[in-house]
Amino acid sequence: MSWKQRLEKAAEGHYVLPKTKSMRVDANLFLSDKLLWGEGPDLPGLEDAVFDQVVNAASFPGVTRVAVTPDCHVGYGVPIGTVVETDGILLPTAAGYDIGCGMVQLQTTLTAEDVADVAKRRQWIEQVTRRIAVGVGASRVQHQRRVSDKAFADVVRHGAKALGRGSAVTERDFIPVEDDRVDIPDRAYEKRGQLGSLGGGNHFTEMQVDEEGRVWVMLHTGSRGFGWNIAKHFFVEGAARLGLKSRSEDFVWLDADSPLGREYWNLHNMAANFAVANRLIIGEAVCAALEDVFGGTASVYYEISHNLIQKEAGKFVARKGATRAFPAGHPSLKKTNWEGTGHPILIPGSMETGSAILFAEEGASKSIYSVNHGSGRRLSRGEARRVLKQDATDARMAESGIILNTRHTPLDESGPCYKNLEDVLETVEMAGLAKVARRLKPVACIKGAD
Repeated sequence: MSWKQRLEKAAEGHYVLPKTKSMRVDANLFLSDKLLWGEGPDLPGLEDAVFDQVVNAASFPGVTRVAVTPDCHVGYGVPIGTVVETDGILLPTAAGYDIGCGMVQLQTTLTAEDVADVAKRRQWIEQVTRRIAVGVGASRVQHQRRVSDKAFADVVRHGAKALGRGSAVTERDFIPVEDDRVDIPDRAYEKRGQLGSLGGGNHFTEMQVDEEGRVWVMLHTGSRGFGWNIAKHFFVEGAARLGLKSRSEDFVWLDADSPLGREYWNLHNMAANFAVANRLIIGEAVCAALEDVFGGTASVYYEISHNLIQKEAGKFVARKGATRAFPAGHPSLKKTNWEGTGHPILIPGSMETGSAILFAEEGASKSIYSVNHGSGRRLSRGEARRVLKQDATDARMAESGIILNTRHTPLDESGPCYKNLEDVLETVEMAGLAKVARRLKPVACIKGAD
């Protein structure tokens, strides 16, 4: 019997994998039949390798619940698109390397007509890239906002609060750092200059237009080399502490009350604060460029993470490539702007297919108050470069009217690399987790391509 045949269908868009092998709990998989089994050559279904990683996610000590989101695909240790709730245990693999990676959505006063001129959109791209560094390892550019060492110490402890921003526009003002005496690893501290910079891979700054012709800007980036080096440090230290073999870091778990666990928790939270501040600083640059080029203004609509461990209802909830989804009336939203609606959920698709803003429904409790963080990869970067044609890809982007900061469209980030966003959003709604409130179509995109 294949692992897919072991699944029990709980409802449309919701399967349960009963405990098998070393699993301590059942796993809830929020997948449509189409996403699970596939449909034709362009939608092959979920990779079999996901099964072993779901089993791993449900096998850690202290695990109490596991949920898998519709965009899931193979990651490291656990699938991208996994939520693991634990009692007293921290899972570095379920936060990943880019701790605190996430999104910011900016709303503007501009309309589609205001940004119709391709030359002005190109000028906006140039103005943004003069203000922020772009690409793997990038740090300083001439006009980037400078953060002193003293201010940096405040940023990693107080996140958005250190920049004068608050919970009206951020998932959290800051992630508490419980021990200020913790030492930041040297290799992480050396990356502090990357604060206010856009990374490579799937990170981006994108101008978008919604169905009503309103212009938005979406940002996707994380804690850069600062968070990566913190994560790497604890993968190695944790593996050594557990006596794991080399290259077994994905099976690391830490007792939250142990010295190593407390150290990880504090440094993880510093990386999360770095990521929030990084997005907000980039947002400032984007707003300034919009005003300079188009004369319009912009402000932060919402900021949210999708690679993070947070304390919720007395447990640790690790979301790896998954987005928090609190509906209206959730206790954590009491006395916030979002108490009556639930907070916005920001879902990027691809730079060809667009993105979406959703709001959670009561059914999100089934998925540990979480939904997907994107549409999910279907082609690896290497495979994309082998099978996709540059001329055809560039032609599709040009025909769509989407301009880039790069000469050619990055093949490994083009539309065919990702699952169909419509299929993923349909599954979220089918399962009763959230509702789509707004669809966004890209018209200009800044990628951290090298």
